[in-house]
Amino acid sequence: MFISNHKTEEHSLLKKWIWVTIGTLVSMAALGIGGWWLIDHYHYQQLVDQPTDVKKWEADPRPLQSESEAQKRITEIRQPSSGVHLAKKTKMAVIPGLRGAWSIDNKTRQAAFGTNWVPQGVTQSKKALYVSMYDGDHRLNSIIIEIDAKTGRYNKTLILRSKAHVGGITYDLDKQRLLWSDDNSKAGGAGISYAAQREIDAYQPQVNQAPLASTRIPFHLANRTSAMTLYNHQLVLVKYGKKTTGRSLIALPLNDENLPNAITQKQFDKIVTDLAPQTQHKSTTQMLDILFKTLIKKKIINSYNPAWDRLQGVAIAKDGVTLFSQSNGSAPGKIWIRMAVDKGWEKLDFKAPKAGDKMINVPNSVEEISFNPDQNELLLIFESGAKAYREEGWFFHRPHYMDRIMYLPLTV
Repeated sequence: MFISNHKTEEHSLLKKWIWVTIGTLVSMAALGIGGWWLIDHYHYQQLVDQPTDVKKWEADPRPLQSESEAQKRITEIRQPSSGVHLAKKTKMAVIPGLRGAWSIDNKTRQAAFGTNWVPQGVTQSKKALYVSMYDGDHRLNSIIIEIDAKTGRYNKTLILRSKAHVGGITYDLDKQRLLWSDDNSKAGGAGISYAAQREIDAYQPQVNQAPLASTRIPFHLANRTSAMTLYNHQLVLVKYGKKTTGRSLIALPLNDENLPNAITQKQFDKIVTDLAPQTQHKSTTQMLDILFKTLIKKKIINSYNPAWDRLQGVAIAKDGVTLFSQSNGSAPGKIWIRMAVDKGWEKLDFKAPKAGDKMINVPNSVEEISFNPDQNELLLIFESGAKAYREEGWFFHRPHYMDRIMYLPLTV
């Protein structure tokens, strides 16, 4: 009887010890996970400014991560077996405003602060880089950040007139003029806006307290523009689309002022209406083919190409060598190198270079690309540094992001 009671007592103590141990382990795990969550929460919270952190009418020039962390994002990407190798250390410039930047509230027309700026386009004059960004919260007017090309330092913010996506931006070196895509529903749909360098130089947002003076050309075909560049007296647009029928690469003729002629929504609708008898009972692909051939015949565009899946950017060298950027979600982006079959771009066909199919893997979420004025470097910009994208996932797994403009040295 005594032995039985002793065993029962030992069994009870063992069960109690097991439950205490389990409880301790659960508590330790909860504390560990909770601590992990707090560290993660604090880290990402520190990347978001308060309005008082940034001087009014300016953008925060600080990076989100260290130089070594940004370099690591590049070096850890595996390259395809095409003989392309990236330098051990890549030249980069910080994208200002990712922590926060001032603009103008689109409704109240008063100065307002935003923390969800999404980078889209990049281009370069001889003296400055220009980065286009839209407000991911869709409240504030879009902005273009001016960066000193020599030092990589933030110069000032150019506040635009609308909340446009500003997917494409390019600089006209001959006319000393900055152009950008301006999809503004209040102004009648898609369009292209521009400002002369003298207007940019004179603009001081803290003094003007108003958007940059610019001119807008209604151009309905510029909707969903993700990139734009100038080549051979033409404006080349990349129209982004997830479906084959929604994407294209278009070359537009330019007038004597080196600008595209306007095409309004009304004009475009009339063209479509006039084509109705020809497009009846046709597939969407066939209808688009008829439409683009008509636009070429009317000299509204010079040429078009159906483009590639997830195509984002285009850069064209003086000899016609063409580079394209492709965004692939969380997977590495790609830069394709292609040769234009027709260097005049009257027909947009491409072939691989003589040395073979060239492709470069780059960090994820690559957007627009562009050459520097000397065409010995390719500039790449990424939208992954935006608050909405860098905070995706949860504290167990956050996505990689790039908060820099990346330079690729090239010989074309």
